[in-house]
Amino acid sequence: MKKAILDRIEDGKAVFLLEPDQQTWTIPQTKVPKNIHEGSSVIINGTTITLDEQTTNKNKARIASKLEQLRKKNGQ
Repeated sequence: MKKAILDRIEDGKAVFLLEPDQQTWTIPQTKVPKNIHEGSSVIINGTTITLDEQTTNKNKARIASKLEQLRKKNGQ
């Protein structure tokens, strides 16, 4: 079992960054479940890719918080 983040989709290929060393793993976009989008955290178990909702939500909240801090800093 591995954890990864879907970094990008380009030219019909999905590029994942594998944790913890950020190695790339590329597969055809057609193999990615419809509920997984760029920035989604996933669990890879063999050939099965599932959305890690808890980690994805934590990452989104962390990024939103950082963006808010930057907006406040730049607005002053």
